Amino acid sequence: MPRACHIVFVAIVSCLASSLSAEDKDKPATARKPWTTSRLHGSPEPPEPYKVVSSFPDLKFNRPTCIEEIPGQNRLLVTEMSGKVFSFPKDAKVAAAHLVIDLAAILPKELAGRSVSLFDAEFHPKFKDNHQLFVCYVHPDKGGHTRVSRFTLTADAPPKADAKSEEVIITWPSGGHNGGCLEFGKDTMLYISTGDGSGPNPPDGRTSGQDVSDLLGAILRIDVNKKSGDKLYTIPADNPFVENNAGLPEIWAYGLRNPWKFGVDTQTGNIFAADNGWETWEMVHKIVRGGNCGWPVMEGRASLRSEVKPGPTPILPPVKDHHHSEANSVIGGPVYRGDKNKSLDGSFIYGDYITGTLWAIRPDKDNSYTHTTLCDTDLRIVAFTQGSGGEIYVLDYDLTGQIYELIPSGLKDTTATFPRRLSETGLFKSLKTMEPADGVVPYEVIVPRWMDGAKGERFIAIPGAGKVAHAAGKDKPAVYPEGTVIAKNLTLQEGDKAPIRLETQILHLENGAWHPYSYLWDDGGQEATLVESIGGSRPIQPADAPARTWHVNAVNECKLCHNAESSNVLGFVPSQLSPDSVTALAEQGIFQPLRISEQDSPALVKPHDSSNNLDARARSYLHVNCSMCHQPGGNAIVSFYLRRDMPFDKLNTHKGTGIGTFGMQNAKIIVPSDPYRSVLMYRMSKLGYARMPYIGSRVVDGAGVALIEDWIRSLPPDESDGKNSAPRRADSAEAKALHLLTQVDGSSAESRKQALATLTSSSEGALALIGQLHRGTITRGDSKDALALGSAAKSDIRGLFETFIPEGQRRPTLGPTFDPQIVLKLEGNHDRGKLIFFSDGARCRNCHETDDKSKSVGPTLLDIAKKYPKANDLLEHVLKPSLKIDEPFAAYTLLTTGGQTHSGLLVEKTDEEVVLKTAEKLTVRTKAADIEALKKSDKSLMPDRILSDLTPQEAADLMEYIRSQGGGK
Repeated sequence: MPRACHIVFVAIVSCLASSLSAEDKDKPATARKPWTTSRLHGSPEPPEPYKVVSSFPDLKFNRPTCIEEIPGQNRLLVTEMSGKVFSFPKDAKVAAAHLVIDLAAILPKELAGRSVSLFDAEFHPKFKDNHQLFVCYVHPDKGGHTRVSRFTLTADAPPKADAKSEEVIITWPSGGHNGGCLEFGKDTMLYISTGDGSGPNPPDGRTSGQDVSDLLGAILRIDVNKKSGDKLYTIPADNPFVENNAGLPEIWAYGLRNPWKFGVDTQTGNIFAADNGWETWEMVHKIVRGGNCGWPVMEGRASLRSEVKPGPTPILPPVKDHHHSEANSVIGGPVYRGDKNKSLDGSFIYGDYITGTLWAIRPDKDNSYTHTTLCDTDLRIVAFTQGSGGEIYVLDYDLTGQIYELIPSGLKDTTATFPRRLSETGLFKSLKTMEPADGVVPYEVIVPRWMDGAKGERFIAIPGAGKVAHAAGKDKPAVYPEGTVIAKNLTLQEGDKAPIRLETQILHLENGAWHPYSYLWDDGGQEATLVESIGGSRPIQPADAPARTWHVNAVNECKLCHNAESSNVLGFVPSQLSPDSVTALAEQGIFQPLRISEQDSPALVKPHDSSNNLDARARSYLHVNCSMCHQPGGNAIVSFYLRRDMPFDKLNTHKGTGIGTFGMQNAKIIVPSDPYRSVLMYRMSKLGYARMPYIGSRVVDGAGVALIEDWIRSLPPDESDGKNSAPRRADSAEAKALHLLTQVDGSSAESRKQALATLTSSSEGALALIGQLHRGTITRGDSKDALALGSAAKSDIRGLFETFIPEGQRRPTLGPTFDPQIVLKLEGNHDRGKLIFFSDGARCRNCHETDDKSKSVGPTLLDIAKKYPKANDLLEHVLKPSLKIDEPFAAYTLLTTGGQTHSGLLVEKTDEEVVLKTAEKLTVRTKAADIEALKKSDKSLMPDRILSDLTPQEAADLMEYIRSQGGGK
């Protein structure tokens, strides 16, 4: 937007604000009628019995690992992974925590600067008398070991730990799985969990789970109230291996992989542990004397390493196991005993770090168990504790780093009354005329998102006389009244004919959370029906275009864009509201007076209004269509940014491509002045795998492609680059071919076909050609020949031309979503699969070598085949690469103090530097002093929908070839 235009918009808002800020500011000129007809209450799904609420909203920790209440002090204690221990009062308004001790700061001089990993803390049962605190952490001495130490705290509040009081009680070798949970039992003995000491692969690399001659993969039980010789503990006489010497006497139970947290029933003494499984199952075990939980002979109830000799006692099955489709890293909590949540009395509370789901399991009298799903959250659950007042506290690791309380949701079951038809929602007086109900107010946005050619009619409805309170800062979300609905009718316009009604999308605010719903219109445009959460579709037949399918996104897909980082609401924001909408909405009392400035809000302009500045037009288009994921803290795999308010040199678009170059030489996200080496233009120009946006759109925006092509061409070139693509070099065959095709006369049909053949032989040439196709500057005959050549080209090129081919005539690929059984029911062929793997049609070889780990970004095919010998497990991993990510292959994002961002696998992290390996197989070294932040992503470097360009048979062949590398059948 030209600066003058933006000043006009701010002036309109400012004048309006000032005019409403006098004595009549609460008396809008045209007050809206209250919206009283809403029937959007509750949910079409059964309600969750519990929810989590923030307990201390002004308090945040850095990668916290444990939370406990300090006995008798009405204070909570929180540990952080880095070794810091904090305490603070149980006051909802508390804004700061007090340092109890920093374990990293008390390391001996020879280890100064080294890091520790603090897992847990536990108070002695007689803490009020002896002030003893026990902690479990990894100490860097002698190559690293896990230890349990005892400290003495001061008696005053806030307490401090005496660094000199540390007594090392017990140690064991540190490794990938350390366990590290401490709990005193009803019997006053200290129970300690240890992991198997191995990384993710191979499973139980030390084969320690069934080996009771070491302390690994076990629950230990010791008496820390007495000493025995040089040991600061004694062995309880009733430990299972005290008398028969079949195992180490400290062991109480064994056969565990990584029991991060467990809980003790203060009434019965029963112990329940949540154990992290390998590739298929997560387990909850009841821990009994001498109990063998099975690892690694078993993973849950499934046989795993049958060659391992079982331990001295029988293997016991878990009391509950979760398939990885519903849980990926279970975290144990307390066995609840309290009055605040009586329905949970006697239940073991636990959750999942990856999915954020919370459950309760309670033993019944007949040795069976009652299992209940409590709620789904967005948290990265790392620990629980029960407070003295009966509170159940839930600790988030790194999404927020905050503390939450589990409380009854109080929600009624509304499945029977939730409106299944649009006519029942109370949004419209009549579906025939689409006249909005009283209180439902239309508004317009400056830059609509690309919606596969559909147009949107937008409404906001607020119950009663409530108003939206827009925040002054651009990074602060607006506050919407409870029950607010934001709706959008999508239609496909056909010249002078009545538009085809497609879908009505709704965002509904209830209980502080936004819930997306979609209503799909019938063929006659008479009624729209609520779509199931998995999404839906219907065929449409435009009068002047080929038949195609209209797709409705799944709820989870909606949430990928409408996410917390983008403040959930994307369109009804100050930067998107047109001046007319601002005036009308303010007059009707929809929002409180706005006061925004250029600094607060990006300057958005209509992308296809040529009277506006080209840079502002393109940046506005990218902001609205891409920045909900491509922003700092967003959920994009490749960390570059497209927010309008960020300067170009901070967008991080000069970096490598992230998931491949698609046949382009010297490609980057954006190459200033060269759109044909810019992955951004390529990915928005194609269908199938790697299309952007990869959700919410299945039709290429030709006008958008042309806009971005013009914009990239207009950007000042990087003088240090000097590598123009062939179409950008005047003397190249590609440039000459483009020039020839734009000339109507003076060239033969044969020469024009040769020009098309030249362009469709490379990704750069093809990208330049489709730009002309979108603009309509190529003759009809040349267009037909171009499609024929492009459709027969290799897949990197073929995908660019599919948008011009009617849907019914396209190659029958799997597409972005499909039923796995379509592939699993087919018999794969090894030889065909090998050809696919080494072709450009499959992307696996970009990151996965056959067996050379040094050249592989991800695991080798050999490791993958051994890990997933079953076809269904392998396919699930390929379809859901972020479901569970092995630690060595977790993606990290590094932000430098200079504003640069790097993404990749963490190769090495020392006190001096961090080393990442990017998806392009480049090694990036960054000095520790130059690092602003380093964060692990919950998204895999492996892209979603990687099979979308393959046919079902090709996918089956590829899966068979990968499985064959490990001898799988």
